[in-house]
Amino acid sequence: MKARIAFGTIAAGALLASGAIAAERTLTSVTALQQTNILAKSFLTTFVGQANALGKGVIQVKYLGGQEIVPPRKAAAALKRGQFNVLSAPTAYYIGTVPEGFGLLASNKGPRALRANGGFALLQKIYKEKAGAHLLAWGENMTSYNMFLGVKPKMKDGLPDLTGIKMRATGTYRPLFRALGATTINIKSSEIITAMQRGTVQGFGMTDSSVMAIGLGPVIKYRVQPNFYQTNQVVTVNLDVWASLTKEQKDFLNNLALHYETSSVLFVEMERQKEEVLVRKQGIQDIQLKGKDAQKYLEIAHGEIWKELKNRSEYHDQLKPLLYTPGKPDRQLDLGDTRLQQ
Repeated sequence: MKARIAFGTIAAGALLASGAIAAERTLTSVTALQQTNILAKSFLTTFVGQANALGKGVIQVKYLGGQEIVPPRKAAAALKRGQFNVLSAPTAYYIGTVPEGFGLLASNKGPRALRANGGFALLQKIYKEKAGAHLLAWGENMTSYNMFLGVKPKMKDGLPDLTGIKMRATGTYRPLFRALGATTINIKSSEIITAMQRGTVQGFGMTDSSVMAIGLGPVIKYRVQPNFYQTNQVVTVNLDVWASLTKEQKDFLNNLALHYETSSVLFVEMERQKEEVLVRKQGIQDIQLKGKDAQKYLEIAHGEIWKELKNRSEYHDQLKPLLYTPGKPDRQLDLGDTRLQQ
C-alpha cells in the first residue's frame, strides 16, 4: 500500500487564479462524515477554508454541518433535491446509486492522472447521469483503510477468519469482510462505539487517520495490517447550482479543486502521523500479515472491489483501464514539490 514518509514542515499554500471578479455567491455545504473525522476536518480546512479566504467577491462556502444535518446515506439524495449546494462524502454512502465509486477504491492512479487520461471526465458524466450531481473533486485521495477489531480473530490460511464475527460496514468494506466470512451490519459511523460496547458488532473498517479523532480507541484491541484501498471521498455540487454559476465562479472552483486534491492529501497524512502515536499509546495491537499472506489479503480486497464494479456498472470495461494499470506500483507522496507521483 502507500508508502509512509516522515513529513517536515510543508507550506501548502494555494495559488488560485480566480479570473475576473463576479458577483459573490455563497454556497451551502455538508459533510457526510462526523465533523471530528479527519477527512471532514481536511475538507473544512483545505476546501471550505481556502474558498472563503481566497474567494471573496466570487465564491464563499457556508458549512452547515455533518451527520446531524442529514443521515449520511441520504446526503446524496438531499444534495440532488437542493437541500444544500455542496457535499463532501465517501461514495460508499451511495454506492448503490453510483457503483463506479468502487473503482476509486482500488485505483492505483489519482485525480491528476484521471484528469489527464479522460477518466475524470467520464466520472463526471456518470455522476451527472446517476447522482444528479456535478463531480468537482476527489479529495483526501491517498487516505487508506484498516480493519479494526475488539476481538482477536482466528487465522485461516494465513488470513483473519471473520466467520461468526459481525462487522460494521459500508459499501467500502463489505466486499472484503464478507469474503473473509463476516456478517456485515450497516450503522452510522457515529454509532460504532455504542455498537462495539453492546456487542452489536465486534469490528469495523475505518480510515487509517480517524479512529482516535472520533473516539473509537477505547473499543479497539486489534488492527489488521497492511492497510488497503484509497478513499473514494468526493466533492459534488448540485447540478442546478453548478449550471447557475458564472464562468468566473466555475473557474475559481475548478482551480480550488486542483489545489484541494493535493493539499488535502498532505493534511491527512500529517494528521495520520499524529494519530499513530495515540494508537500506540492506546495499546492497540497490530495483527501484521506478511509476505504472501499480506499479498493474498490485498488481492482479495482489491479483487472483490473489481468484481463489484463489473457486476454493477455498465461502465466497467471503459472505466477500469483509466483507473488501474496492472503492475503499476502504488502511488507515493512526493514531498519535494508537494505534488503527487502518479
